Amino acid sequence: MKLRLLLWLMAMRFRRAIKRNPAMQAHLKDTHRTVQFTAGDRVARYLAFEDQSFTSRAKRAEKADVTLDFVTPAIGFNVLWQMATGADRNAIMRAIQDKKLQVSGDPMLLMWFQKSVKYLR
Repeated sequence: MKLRLLLWLMAMRFRRAIKRNPAMQAHLKDTHRTVQFTAGDRVARYLAFEDQSFTSRAKRAEKADVTLDFVTPAIGFNVLWQMATGADRNAIMRAIQDKKLQVSGDPMLLMWFQKSVKYLR
């Protein structure tokens, strides 16, 4: 439940940042990317960035450019919370090394997403 709420809050913060932050708007110029988060069969949400616009749905994307699949929702919450709050910038890399997170798709988009999160603070 906490992971679902965190992903929803991140989506709301992205939507707000895109409307209000010129730096975020510049960051998204000519961007067409979909980032998907899953935790087994229990949690799924995608964030689609399309040239300074944004959509998010609580379901699996038809075609995601990168998918972050956490072992459990609790691990997903902890990793994303640490990343979003700036408490641990290496949380995602550590989760990958510890086999708590599997990344499918373009890993460079994961780096792009991590840079995008700084606009949420």
